[in-house]
Amino acid sequence: MCTIGLVRLAEDDYVLFKNKDFVRSRFEDRLVVESEIFGAMGTTSWAGTDVQSDRFSGLSIGANAHGLLCCDANVQTLEDHENYDELVEIALRKGTDVGSAIEAVRSAVELKPYLWANLLMIDTNESASIEVRSNRVEVVPLVGPTARANHHVKLGANSQDDDTVTSQSRHESAQRQIESVATMEDLFDLLSSHDDGDTGVCNHSLYQTVYSYVLRHRNGTTSLYVSQGHPCESPTPKKLTLPIGKMWTIANEAEFRAAYPSTASLQLR
Repeated sequence: MCTIGLVRLAEDDYVLFKNKDFVRSRFEDRLVVESEIFGAMGTTSWAGTDVQSDRFSGLSIGANAHGLLCCDANVQTLEDHENYDELVEIALRKGTDVGSAIEAVRSAVELKPYLWANLLMIDTNESASIEVRSNRVEVVPLVGPTARANHHVKLGANSQDDDTVTSQSRHESAQRQIESVATMEDLFDLLSSHDDGDTGVCNHSLYQTVYSYVLRHRNGTTSLYVSQGHPCESPTPKKLTLPIGKMWTIANEAEFRAAYPSTASLQLR
């Protein structure tokens, strides 16, 4: 379960955000950090309580050296389907912009069915929402600030979706707030909000927000603002410059991993 969104703050200044929600209240990110790509790894075991049974694959949120940002949110878990987090990784590895990333996702979904999900992506010029439903892809070009949660907007909600309780209210809350976001502080307030009791964007009810992320691409450099646990209970998110593209060195990667809020951040894939 997650709340995701994107917004442009100014010319060549855009952000992508995600609150990651799990059944359990504690989770330790594993990272992919390479010269051309960064990402927090995804997992199909978000509904499990046993840490030892976590199954990692793909990327939950990430960025590449071209300035493309992408993330996802679960909609429905099915048997014999591939993990939608793999589509985020495919988009970031094969895409240089939103258009080429969309085509990469389309090609992947044509080959085999994927768990139902929402994807958001943004680059210097464009942004889009992608709804994945098994072998089906629906793309919505975006022209303004946009939020998504755990149901499909274009394809419509389904009674078998994994979250039929909090998704609609979180989406409405996030969309209402993101339309007035003008600063990073506004965005942090959104990610910490509880507009619907404990089932707001910062989730304390059926699911627990275990990480809060904001990726910001500004003037050619991408930064990550990240906090572990409920963002409403955290100090200002930790700001880290992504060591990708012109910023990548072995030393910068090591420094980034050491500063990241996760006991597993030094563990290589």
